[in-house]
Amino acid sequence: MVGIARSAHPEVVVTEGDAEDLPYPDSIFHAVVSSFGIHHVPRPELALAECKRVLKPGARIAFTVWATPEENTAWSLVFDAIARHGNRSALKAPPPGALNRIDQCIGALEAAAFVDRSAEIVRSEWLLQDGRALLAALSAGTVRMATLIAAQEPAALAAIANDIDSQAERFRRDENLAIPIAAVLARGRKTAN
Repeated sequence: MVGIARSAHPEVVVTEGDAEDLPYPDSIFHAVVSSFGIHHVPRPELALAECKRVLKPGARIAFTVWATPEENTAWSLVFDAIARHGNRSALKAPPPGALNRIDQCIGALEAAAFVDRSAEIVRSEWLLQDGRALLAALSAGTVRMATLIAAQEPAALAAIANDIDSQAERFRRDENLAIPIAAVLARGRKTAN
């Protein structure tokens, strides 16, 4: 992503760093955003504290995280199919942080002392041809889900894709599936003093 960003926008300074120890001075940014990243850091509360540190007084933060599988049909289709035909425990990674519900996101912002905190579920649809397209998209564009999918046996993957095709048919719209997806959008503000 860093290489693509630098190539596509050479006029923008793109840096890399540790989200729990940002390589920037205090009170430098007007805004901080994290799109589906904050839930991947080992200690989100430290990352949010670092975000607050680098924000100017009165500046804002916003982040998104995937909602729970109960809210996020695309994820539940895959998790349920893996539970029926694969191995949910094949993921050899630490469990994700508890940041996939509105109350958890607001609590994390509160713990980092942000004010004007709010969070909401944002819903959309993912237009995909079939279950294999869902597996391919998640394999190419996610971290934990991609690792879980890659850890499945090849024979299980075929059964998982067939299961998703079958279960997702209720979302068929013409040539595509319109699979509901959901995320939590959370935001807050650093105090002005």
